[in-house]
Amino acid sequence: MIKFTISLLLLLCSLLSNAQQITGTISDTDGNAIPFANIYSKELATGTTSNIDGQYQLALPQGEWELEYRYLGFKTKEAKVIINDKDVEMNVALAPQTYQLKEVKVLASGEDPAYYVMRKAIAMGDYYTKQISEYNNTVYLKGSGKITSVPRLLKKKLAKEDITEGMTFVTENISKIHFELPDKIEEEVISVRSSGLGEQANPMQFIKANLYDTKDDGFISPLDKTAFSVYKFQLESVFEDQGRMINRIKVTPRRKGKDLFRGFLNIAENFWNIHSADLKLNLPMTDIHMHQLYAPVSESVWMPVSFDFDVNFKGMGFGLDIIYVASIKDYQITLNPDLDHDYLKQQELTLNQEAESIRKLTNQQDSEILSVKEKKRKDEIQNLLEKDDMNNAEMRKLYRLMEKENQEKRAEKIKEPLEIKIDRLKIAKDAKDKDSLYWTQMRPIPLSEDEKTSFTKKDSIEIVRNTPEYKDSVRQANRKFKFKHVLFGKTYQYKEENSSLAIPGLFAFDKISYNTVQGFTFDAPFSYSKKDTLGHYFQLTSTPSYAFSRKHFDYSLSSRYRYNGLKRAWFGFKAGSKAVDFNEDSGINPMLNMITSLYYKDNHLKLYDKNYVNIWHETDLANGLNLHTELEYANRKQLYNTNKFYFTGPKNNAYTPNIPAGVNPELVRDNKALTFTAELEYTPHYRYTIKKGVKHMVSYHSQPTFSLLYKQGIKDVFDSETDYSLLEASVKQAFDVGFNDRINYCAKAGSFLSNKQSFFADYRHFNTSKPTVMFANKWDTFRLLDFYQHSTTEDYLEAHLQYTSDRFLLKQLPILNNSLAIQEKFFANYLTHADKKNYWEVGYGLSQIFLFMDVEVVWSFDGKNHRDTGIKLKFNL
Repeated sequence: MIKFTISLLLLLCSLLSNAQQITGTISDTDGNAIPFANIYSKELATGTTSNIDGQYQLALPQGEWELEYRYLGFKTKEAKVIINDKDVEMNVALAPQTYQLKEVKVLASGEDPAYYVMRKAIAMGDYYTKQISEYNNTVYLKGSGKITSVPRLLKKKLAKEDITEGMTFVTENISKIHFELPDKIEEEVISVRSSGLGEQANPMQFIKANLYDTKDDGFISPLDKTAFSVYKFQLESVFEDQGRMINRIKVTPRRKGKDLFRGFLNIAENFWNIHSADLKLNLPMTDIHMHQLYAPVSESVWMPVSFDFDVNFKGMGFGLDIIYVASIKDYQITLNPDLDHDYLKQQELTLNQEAESIRKLTNQQDSEILSVKEKKRKDEIQNLLEKDDMNNAEMRKLYRLMEKENQEKRAEKIKEPLEIKIDRLKIAKDAKDKDSLYWTQMRPIPLSEDEKTSFTKKDSIEIVRNTPEYKDSVRQANRKFKFKHVLFGKTYQYKEENSSLAIPGLFAFDKISYNTVQGFTFDAPFSYSKKDTLGHYFQLTSTPSYAFSRKHFDYSLSSRYRYNGLKRAWFGFKAGSKAVDFNEDSGINPMLNMITSLYYKDNHLKLYDKNYVNIWHETDLANGLNLHTELEYANRKQLYNTNKFYFTGPKNNAYTPNIPAGVNPELVRDNKALTFTAELEYTPHYRYTIKKGVKHMVSYHSQPTFSLLYKQGIKDVFDSETDYSLLEASVKQAFDVGFNDRINYCAKAGSFLSNKQSFFADYRHFNTSKPTVMFANKWDTFRLLDFYQHSTTEDYLEAHLQYTSDRFLLKQLPILNNSLAIQEKFFANYLTHADKKNYWEVGYGLSQIFLFMDVEVVWSFDGKNHRDTGIKLKFNL
């Protein structure tokens, strides 16, 4: 077998080494060019796609070959070509596809026959998703675009980067793709080239697209098992292609939204696989028109062989039109050995022989090897597949049976690994160095005249930019200090050393704040970082700060070092002096406090002076099990108001003292504290990726996270007065329900095991936000509780729940149902401890209004008694 394989490979290499070009133009019967038509050879499992002018080229070895010329809306044309030692020109005209109405049995319900087709296709979706366990192919992707508009304010700056209105650009690459179930994809970029906007043509975002399941991409496929609730289907016509009868199904969304397709889906009769797709998506600021064409790459296996995407972007002053076209060839496939492929084999036989005799033969063979249970399930599947009037319930039953049949064997063999094998992108060393002669020989889709001109201009610029003198001048310019950096800040990149240095600017308005204790303050953070290829990372940050009213200079210094990337192991230290919120972990947003102070004379923020040293360490004890420990010594001093400045505000309002209302002054006096903290956090089956020696836990997962926190105030060490211990347990989780709907919840319960001496900074504070305006608060925030008023050293329990829906109540109304980004949310928060019994609040809100604002209505209760009602505006800045 090995000798035979080697001989076959040598033979193929010999044939391809003598390949000649077949070229030509594909047009319709009126002579109009057909762009992006597919040319494919089943015998060689290779093909190409025509360019925007209908021109094509394909390298073929010597011999006689059968070629198929195809595009949506046209009849497939088969043509024989004889390749000798000379190139061949073959121009092809495709006739319009002949559509005919399908003879169907009219059901009593009057339902369109398209639903019968789609039920079968959806039920078979799980099988076709897993039909191939492994494949290799070669992908050529070309993106050709034009910039139609540029914002006026950026025109001069972008012009320096050769980005101007009317600019055309082309990106193209050739990649080898290897796929293995369930989601392992490896890509090796053999060659890549661009005439502008960088070499960003990456086929994977297109080639990975699976119309049977698009949930990971944020869309509901017409082949999703929930499709009937959001789509209407209509059987437009039928036509014959590749020996199969194809149903042309019109897909229409039942509602508006960014997650739905519209257009046409072509499904093969009896086999219920995708033949082709002509679909559109309307995203925020972007319209996409997608064509996918499938072809048989082996017996009963249809795979995508060409794609073209027309992308139109308009937003923020930019306009961009791009056409992506991909040609896929050289398929090498492995049928999934864990699946039963008899359904397709039997269908092939049924089309050619007497159905009853085949069924008897198949049943006899099955009875010899299958258990009674397996035989019963196979019979159920076959009966449902043959049913002419399948309803939704039967479709779901067939889907479950197919899914169970397809997964039962794999479940015994494969346990989902914790490590997510991210798309491995390997770029050949000389991928960017290929000359024009190489591209002329290897490019399967000819360039149009505009694309040739674009590359010619880019090549002339690259000749200059690739000279050592030019590269040195750019490197020095990026590192050279300029006076404007003092004004606006700058991050200096040192790529050779894998390091960077960031300096602040005097006009960095986000570093300016105001409160009644400090007056106006200005922070000037400096940061230096360095990393290596072994997963090590070092960062040093220093932040000088000056309070103008207090006439006080603060300075903090922090450093952290990751010494093991695979264990996410860090140690670090922090030291310095600063004015700190009593609720240091989840207190009021400084920007919000500045606004309420200057415009309403509401100084919510209360501060104390903290001179401190902190050392910390964290590491993964096991996958998903993380331990964080820290030891901190702080000299804490009481602060007082030093400033009464404001722009405007109610005359009868006056700034309140810098002490939380109702808090005993003894709790905010000068004190010293030595505190030890340990937190153990565990997420079961926590999946991760590894990149350059660093383990990255996935940011989105549906597993619960459990946490145990212990905090100890240590008395009589370095004059520390604190003497208490706190133990807190918590759980949090987020998971999807349905499509684009999500539930978040968390619960925390804590107890002060001892409390001989604690100060207000040691209390258990809660995340609250009483003002009408909120800035980027976490979702688990109490909306109607005052700051600091409910902090405690008693046993406590808090819980939060939020349900987010893409379409629930108000989004059903005509005025909102076309809002692409807005989501609805329902939430509830609960708190109880000795001084605040059974407080809870519920609310409803609209999120992402204008992409950055939420509006909420909230009701709060003390037990059964209504307490308050509020309107909240949340800015996600």
